[in-house]
Amino acid sequence: MRALRLAGIALGGLAALIVLLLIGVRLFVNPNDFKGRIEKSVKDQTGRELHLSGDIRLSVFPWVTLELGPLSLGNPAGFPAEPFVQVRRLELHVRLLPLLHKELNVGRVDIDGLDLRLLKNPQGQGNWEDFGGKERTAPVTTASGSSMPALRDLAGVTVEDSRISYQDMVADGVTLSIGRVAAGATTPVSLKMRLTSGKDAGPLDISLKLDLVPDFANRKYQISKLALQGAGAAGHGSPAMQVLFDSPSVSADLNAQTLSAPHFSAQIAGAKLAGDLSGSKIVASPHFDGSFELALVSPRELMSALGIEPPKTRDTGALRKLAGSGTFSYADSALELQKFVLLLDDSTLKGEITDDLDRTAISFQLALDRIDLDRYRPPEEKAGARPVAKSAAEQHDSLKMRLNGDVTIGQATVSNLRVAQLTARIAAKDGIVHLAPVHAQLYGGAFSGDITLDTRTPANAFKIDETLTNVDMAAFLKDFAKTQRLTGRGTVSGTFSGSGSGDAMLRSLNGHVAANVDGGAVEGVDLWFEINRAMTVLQKQGLPSGQGSGRTRFDSFKASADIAGGVATTKDLSLVSQNLHVIGQGTSNLATGAVNYQIQATVLKRPAPGPVVPGNVLAQVPVVVSGTMSSPKVTPDLEGLAKARVQQELDKHKGELQQKLQEQLKGLFGK
Repeated sequence: MRALRLAGIALGGLAALIVLLLIGVRLFVNPNDFKGRIEKSVKDQTGRELHLSGDIRLSVFPWVTLELGPLSLGNPAGFPAEPFVQVRRLELHVRLLPLLHKELNVGRVDIDGLDLRLLKNPQGQGNWEDFGGKERTAPVTTASGSSMPALRDLAGVTVEDSRISYQDMVADGVTLSIGRVAAGATTPVSLKMRLTSGKDAGPLDISLKLDLVPDFANRKYQISKLALQGAGAAGHGSPAMQVLFDSPSVSADLNAQTLSAPHFSAQIAGAKLAGDLSGSKIVASPHFDGSFELALVSPRELMSALGIEPPKTRDTGALRKLAGSGTFSYADSALELQKFVLLLDDSTLKGEITDDLDRTAISFQLALDRIDLDRYRPPEEKAGARPVAKSAAEQHDSLKMRLNGDVTIGQATVSNLRVAQLTARIAAKDGIVHLAPVHAQLYGGAFSGDITLDTRTPANAFKIDETLTNVDMAAFLKDFAKTQRLTGRGTVSGTFSGSGSGDAMLRSLNGHVAANVDGGAVEGVDLWFEINRAMTVLQKQGLPSGQGSGRTRFDSFKASADIAGGVATTKDLSLVSQNLHVIGQGTSNLATGAVNYQIQATVLKRPAPGPVVPGNVLAQVPVVVSGTMSSPKVTPDLEGLAKARVQQELDKHKGELQQKLQEQLKGLFGK
């Protein structure tokens, strides 16, 4: 008993001594006298300037209370001279007696007027990354025997009237409230801020609430009732929108480096997304996996809600339906989408996509069931309208984007052409997009091609090497060129280069094309009828009655052309039928549609395959084709025809005249 009494007296005396010492510290030690030493120590340890412009107030019992401010901490070298962080007032409370047992019981931490400015320099280094401190040889621990007290309890944290900025993203009016933090206890957390991103973006009011259950000893954390709300406009003048995100349960184990969110849901401007998320190596090298499902939404309405003007399309019913689903994974700065399904209007896209975020490189394997691309094309430009030039940002994005993958399309309509079973390998690098090989079925035949698009210039340049085989020319030309001038089955090959679009593209076109069409007709022109008219006029007979059949049948039609500046020059036009052989040459202006051809029509006495035999020629009629491609004029060259007939008669009687002349000369000199 005496020992216990003595122990009690000793403890009481010790407590009294501690109280007296604390009172002495409070009375005789002014913490402001140490400002210079504190600022110098921070400079030595971090390389940054600390300015304690306000007073430091200290009380020591029953709480160690530290109140200071204003204060500021500067940026490291290589950043602007403005402060990295400023604080108007900071107040910290620590219970004194538990410190004697190496336990840290913190009261409330109050921060007012925090201004944190996060920046990155041109080298990509953040001003928060390097504080210049010496590397520690061993980690600080809280195990028994450590000189550092273990955090056992935190009454709470409040942050008010604060501001956080990162580049052009600014969070104003930041208010943070963290309830009591202790092992096994539920800690309520709430956060409010007004967020803006970019000078053209509207403010977004954000509030976040969650409950946190920490297990400090095992470094496990359980979050429940996570709910994030946002309200605002995407841009000035944009309609108000709402952003929601919630998850009933999120767990993290820092020792195992795992994260789990079995369910989450998000909503932005009416678009609803749901999914799950799991993570591993979340500290050392984050790896995330999950799934997502996007509920049906209108892309037009979504873009309008986000402050984005929906594109004008030829079909106003386009961009009305969008939905998607799939699984995803992220590791080593690469995002992968697997089992990807996207519904856009009447089209369904499936496949896999990998995006290497560091290299801006995307690889893919995609399959599209059907699409009418013409629905999404801009409305046809009025005559004289100039195409909109690409912005500098669009130009930059096209240069740095890398693509590599394969696409298959079951059915597609592009530039009014209907194709099926299209396959293409796509590669893009440094602004050059290459599609090769490209194969497709169209109009009863086949297409193969090699296409290169150069996006490095404002007017995209292109080069095409293509072949059409056994194509129904009537159907093909009706859809592609809106003309019905030629029928038959044909093979067409060509190489083309140019730039721009519309008439500008046609005027820039260069290349070569060759066509071979069998068993068809030239529609809108009855060459037989025009030749017959010319013959009757020449023979001074009455004009034939009727209008003709309006078509010229042929067994084969062949032609090639060199194209320069949008003008196609042909020197080997050939049309062959049973009783008619036609050859010719001329030009076609692809931009204006003007045509100018001189052809020679040879009428045979009887059908004959192969080259024309002089003895089988009934007549040779020169013909001029002028006008336009849509409305050609076929005019027999009567003057040329008359000269040809005169020459033919001269050739016919040439022998007779020579013989008579010789006889007369003999009689004259024989005397």
